[in-house]
Amino acid sequence: MSREESRFEAIFKNVKEIPALPDVAVRVMRMTRDADVTANQLTGVISQDPGLTGNILRLCNSAYYGLPRVISSLSQAIMYLGFHTVRNLVLTCTICDLLGSDRTIYGHGAGGLWTNSFACAVASQQIAYHIRPSLHDTAFTAGLLRDIGKVVIHRQIKDTESTLIELMTRANLSLLEAEQQTLGYTHPEVGAALADRWNFPHELVDAIQNHHYPSVTPEGSLVTVIVHAADVMVIERGYGVELRQLQYPLDRTATEQKQITREILDRVAAELDQHIASIGELLIPRGPANP
Repeated sequence: MSREESRFEAIFKNVKEIPALPDVAVRVMRMTRDADVTANQLTGVISQDPGLTGNILRLCNSAYYGLPRVISSLSQAIMYLGFHTVRNLVLTCTICDLLGSDRTIYGHGAGGLWTNSFACAVASQQIAYHIRPSLHDTAFTAGLLRDIGKVVIHRQIKDTESTLIELMTRANLSLLEAEQQTLGYTHPEVGAALADRWNFPHELVDAIQNHHYPSVTPEGSLVTVIVHAADVMVIERGYGVELRQLQYPLDRTATEQKQITREILDRVAAELDQHIASIGELLIPRGPANP
């Protein structure tokens, strides 16, 4: 076992209740990384969940995707949107339920973490469109999942949540500093460990682990830097955020190195409300999967 794996195991030893990604999402993630998988095979897996199928079709027909015709079947959705966009729709629907509409998580009010995560996904995708369009699907997924570690931590800190918030509000510590001092680990570490356990691709694990500090690794992943910029943006704009102490500064060295200019960020920020409204109203979480 490597030193990194040992650190992850230590985190999981402390965080015993690990949320499970629904089987259909796990299978879709795996299938969309296989060049030999056909559209019919992907359709067959997704269609086993009628509720998920219905949600995907509703999202496909939203103004956000602007398709030229009404999509009435999964096979049409895959044909028009492609494997990776359909994968994002599957993850969006399943993560929506995992985060839950009535869960209050430190720094976020009821449903706030979902709102914040979805806003970050959309912002990440829009930034990617400006600088590397081929990454728009991956950027969306990474933005959606970048704070998944908070779900795990929240289930463990009912006795210490007030301490963590007090360190942020009274001692003026950052979120990561408060987590480290209170728990001995941070939500990016836990989230990356969870994504690794879910067998997600390395670039998603990296984005989850390093989105607060994208410069920690030489020549950091473009996806990581995109998610970092989107994260800073949606927190500053207050999407699903209650505590201003969640805000943290943009790493301008990392963003400038990846040609993510102030002009691009301003343009994405100006259009973000409209983009979210065009799809977000269709995404109503049913509540926590495991209260």
